[in-house]
This record gives sequence, C-alpha cells and structure tokens, in this order.
Amino acid sequence: MSSRSDEKGKKARSLFSFSAFHFLDDGFTDSIYLLLPFIAVELDLSFSQVGLLKGVFSGSMSLLQVPLSLLAEKIGELIVIVAGTFGLAGGFLILSRVYTFPTILLSLIFAKGTAAGQHGLSSSLLSRVFEISGRRAAMGTYNFSGDIGKVCIPFLLTMMINWWGWREAVLFLSIGGMAAGAGLLVMVRKHSSPLKNPSREKVIVKRSDWGIRDSKSFSALLTIGVIDITTRTALLTFLPFLLLKKGIPTIQIGFALTLLFAGGAVGKLSCGVLAEWFGVIPMVIGTEALTSVGILCLIWFSPSMIWIILPFVGMVLNGTSSVLYATVAEIISPMARSRGYGLYYAITLGSGAISPMIYGLLTDFLGLSVTIISTALMVLLTLPLSQHLSKPPKA
Repeated sequence: MSSRSDEKGKKARSLFSFSAFHFLDDGFTDSIYLLLPFIAVELDLSFSQVGLLKGVFSGSMSLLQVPLSLLAEKIGELIVIVAGTFGLAGGFLILSRVYTFPTILLSLIFAKGTAAGQHGLSSSLLSRVFEISGRRAAMGTYNFSGDIGKVCIPFLLTMMINWWGWREAVLFLSIGGMAAGAGLLVMVRKHSSPLKNPSREKVIVKRSDWGIRDSKSFSALLTIGVIDITTRTALLTFLPFLLLKKGIPTIQIGFALTLLFAGGAVGKLSCGVLAEWFGVIPMVIGTEALTSVGILCLIWFSPSMIWIILPFVGMVLNGTSSVLYATVAEIISPMARSRGYGLYYAITLGSGAISPMIYGLLTDFLGLSVTIISTALMVLLTLPLSQHLSKPPKA
C-alpha cells in the first residue's frame, strides 16, 4: 500500500515540476506578443520586420527541436529541459539590454533556441511516467499549465511595463524566471527516480525509427496542426496592431491579450475533456469553424465589443491544439517519444515560425484587415482534412 502511495507521490511531483517548467516557458514565449508593439515603435519597424522577429523567435525553436531531442537521448532529457529554462530567461535578460534590430534578433534566437526542447521532452517524460494510466489527464494538466503561464506572466509583465517601461520590466521578469528555474531544478533533482533515460532501458530505438505507428493518422494530425498553428501565430502577432488600429490604447493591449490567453487556457482544458465525449473529429470541426467566425468578429465588432469576444476567440483558437496533442502519444511508440514528439513539434512550430513573416509581407502590401481575414479563411481548410483523422491503434 505504501509503495503505491509513494508511486503516486512521485508521479504528482513529476507532473507539478514539468507543468511548472511549461508555465515558465509558455509565459515567457507568449510575452513576445506584448513586447512586439513596443519594439516596433522604438525601432520604427515595418510589419515585415515585426513578422521577421516573431518568425525567427519561433523558427529557432523549430530548427532545434529534433537536435535537442537527440541530444537528450545522450545526456538526459531533464538536463536539456533545465538548461533551456535558464537559456530562455537569459535571452530575455539580453533582450532588455540591447538596442538595435540585429542584436534584438540574436537575443530572441538565443532565448527560444536554447529552450526549444522543452515541449517535446517534457511531453515524452510525462507520457512515460503515466504510461499505464492517467496519461490524458496528465497531458491535459501539463498543457493547461502552459496556458496559465500565458495568462499570468504577460499580465505581470503588463503591470511592470506600466510601472517601469518595457525594458526594465523584461529585466526583472528574466531575473525572476532564473530564480524560479533554480528552484525547480532542486525539486526535480530530489525526486527524479521515475524519470529514466530511455537510452538506458532495454528497448533500443533505431536511429532511423521515429516511432510512428500509424502514418495516415500522424499525417492528418500533422497537417491540421500546421494549419492551426500558422493561423494562431499569425493572428497573435498582428492582433495587438489591430487593437491599436481600433483605437484601444497601448496601455490596455496587455490586458486584452490576458483576456485572450485566459480564454485559451479554458479552451485547452475544456476541449480536451469534450473530445473524450464527442470524439476528435467533431471537436476539430467545431473549434476550427468557431475560430474562423471569432477572428472575423474581431474585425467587424466595435472596440467595446472586442473585450467580450476576446475570451471566446481564445477558447476556440487554442482548443484544437489540446485535442490534437493528446493523441500524439498514442500514435508514437513509447521508446521513441522524445524524437517523435520532437519531429511533430519541429514541423508544426516551423510552420508557425514562417507564417508571421509571410503575413507580415501581406500586411505591408495589402493592409492589416486583409491579413486578419486571410487567417480566418485559412483555418477553414482543416474542416475537410479532419475527415481523414482516424482513431490511433492501441499499444
């Protein structure tokens, strides 16, 4: 009986630790949407340059997904995750102290490049810790913690920007992130027994094996994931500029994003649960169709109505990803999940990195409204694709 309690305690501590890492990672990452308008004004940037900053930020994460996943097989997943947390906070510290476009670009590359492995490796570890039971609940909690970070950290940053300006706010935030990372390092090192490195276990993954059990299901998930993330990334990059165009003051942009991210947190948690009841295909169709409608409402609605619609848009905008991510672990074999998740995140995040640059060029040539409408129409491509999703085979 006591051994079972000990095992539950270890699982709970593992879930808390990696959820906390996810809280920090997503919170810092999505703070970039709040910072871009301030950087754009200070450096007098075009929309193409804004898109380039966001694209390179996300692109560095995408390019290093697979290399860091393979590195983790050699030195341990935990080491790569912890180093990434310090690198992310350190990159933001550098960002607060540099003043030119190239140096800001390099600071963003360093920040997100070092933290590139966090999502895939943490997902791999947790799916292995909860191999026998509770995996969906654990992954749902893990994903939810990231969305809570998207709410809390940008909100905290908004408050600090109002007090001290964006540069000092980013400096204090980065110092806090390093302190939190140090505390989590102590915690996970103390309770790391269930986190075995797969390279030490009996089953050996071939270097050419990505662990994909069902290529058709994986391809369908991947394609929908690519469209979903490109829509979400492009919208979040240029939404602050749309709000400014509608007459919402700069000081209120952070609060608007907080409402959006809060809705996203609710959507990611609730849509994962609803998918268990209604199935993956109905949930993908429902969330993506409502996302398209919600984005169009952001253009058509008055500034006063924007505050009401933002949480709803956040719910459906993030809801699809929760539905898709929970299935990835079931399609990829347990001993290849580090690289399998790395492959999935590399392709989807890479697509998300490219989209702000493309939409930035589109905005410079055709205007902001055309860009927002284009994102709403693009997401509708997932509706016919969702019909090709099938239930993944059981292990």
